[in-house]
Amino acid sequence: MLTGADAEALAAYCGDGARWGLRVRVARTADVPPDQAVAVISGDLVLDVDLDRLLDHHRRHGAAATLLVQPVERPAEVDLVRVDSGGRVRGRLPAPRPAGQDAHNLAWRGPLVLEPGVLESGSLGTEAWGWPLVDRLLAAGRPVQAYQSPEYVRAIATPGDLARAQADVASGHAARLSLRHPLPAVFLDRDGVLNVERSHIRTPDALEVIPGAVQALARLNRAGYRTPVVTNQAAVARGLVTLETLDAIHARLETRLGAGHAYVDRLYFCPHHPDPTLAGGVPALLVECDCRKPGPGMARAAARDLNIDLPRSWMIGDSSTDMGLARAAGMGGILVRDGHGGRDGKCPAQPHVVVDDMADGVRFILDVWPRLAAHLDSLAAGIQAGETVLIGGLARSGKSLLAQCLSLRLGQRGRRAVVIGLDSWAKSRDRRQPGVLGRYDLAAARAALDALLVRGTPVTPPRYDPVTQTSHPGVGAVALGPDDILIVEGVPALTQAEWRDRAAHRLYVGTEEGGRQARFTAEYRRRGWSDAAVRETFEQRVRDETPIVLASKDHADRVVSLDGILD
Repeated sequence: MLTGADAEALAAYCGDGARWGLRVRVARTADVPPDQAVAVISGDLVLDVDLDRLLDHHRRHGAAATLLVQPVERPAEVDLVRVDSGGRVRGRLPAPRPAGQDAHNLAWRGPLVLEPGVLESGSLGTEAWGWPLVDRLLAAGRPVQAYQSPEYVRAIATPGDLARAQADVASGHAARLSLRHPLPAVFLDRDGVLNVERSHIRTPDALEVIPGAVQALARLNRAGYRTPVVTNQAAVARGLVTLETLDAIHARLETRLGAGHAYVDRLYFCPHHPDPTLAGGVPALLVECDCRKPGPGMARAAARDLNIDLPRSWMIGDSSTDMGLARAAGMGGILVRDGHGGRDGKCPAQPHVVVDDMADGVRFILDVWPRLAAHLDSLAAGIQAGETVLIGGLARSGKSLLAQCLSLRLGQRGRRAVVIGLDSWAKSRDRRQPGVLGRYDLAAARAALDALLVRGTPVTPPRYDPVTQTSHPGVGAVALGPDDILIVEGVPALTQAEWRDRAAHRLYVGTEEGGRQARFTAEYRRRGWSDAAVRETFEQRVRDETPIVLASKDHADRVVSLDGILD
């Protein structure tokens, strides 16, 4: 410990450091070790940082100094670090900055690593630290590297800072953020989630942040989730946007988020396009890659960089490729109705949850999921490998949500589950027969389920478009492994004796009728139906669907309700 005044008092307090498992020496000045790098941490910081990772990063990049940088809640109030694409520090942007100046939200939080010889012997005085030291290194052409970390670092400048740091340490919040421990993340798509979807944003001025997304992101930051962005940016491969312009767009995004005291931990983008013949494209970027969603490359890179616990993480996106990434990486997928709303049709992957926007997605993760997960655990506990689960109930009772989230929870417990929605076999409107069962091609559904239960047999369910009310050929095959659990959900799930006989678990989802009607009305309004048409359809369903489906409840061995859990 290097100190000026009160060195004797500090020495008396610290002793030799043995009571903390350390070797401590207190001195007014000290010689720089001649043969090893030194990590320097200011005494006014409370932090929990994996120093081994910091030192390893420093050694691998061969810099004279390495600065620990991270996004902050109030970037407008601090100096920000200018970093190039290779992580080299190029300078700083002092606060306050001119109005309208965009900048990446990266601040130097104090810790740094120095190579031997950077400071002369006996020069470790307070005048050596801070930006004057970094400025001298840069002016001399010495390489300075940035080490971007999401870990807990808090400067103590006021009694309030100290009280907050003490609370964070006592609650375990500071320790949880350390890169020594895997932590769940909420992966975020960019367009349609954080900012308004516009095909191929080409300039910073075209970027418009969704206001509710900023507040939602700030909630995730306070809750201690990692928040990486993963975005396909094929506009670069198409030759529509340069990497320099894309960087400026992302600086604008981080500036707008920072104005609302929110930040993302890291931003990953894929600049590629898989078509090598694309006219006007950049040849070097027209390649197959593993970073383009739905490939898991960006998620896996983030997991390495930020020590992310993928099975406990979420992906919030507006496209089917976002849901494909979630499935490929083994995390929960939340589809927002903003942006593409999953209508892009590029990937057959289904979401676990569908919400209106990012704010709703964050509410689900922080407010609903803890209650729902506990409820699901009681269901999952009795389900064994290789079993079949039927989930039935009236329309808009929560069957799909229950099935998808049950499969997710089973996966988190190490058991793979495959969900088959019977709505895939809904008939086109012009082919329907009277009654609820006449709306489904039950014979085709029965044949598909029979084939699935011959383990290893691939089956491609058809695809039903609820907006146009038409059935289309499917695009993605599914198959069951020997121990996979099959979950079949849908209105007619419990109406078929053959299915009931083959299922080890039969669940009926009950719900309060007023809430069900409200969800039914909201869904059909989204499809563009008039209120009169929605009301007529609901009343018809009450007449021809409710009696048959309610009767199937008698065949359930458990009645489940999500009422109260999703509120």
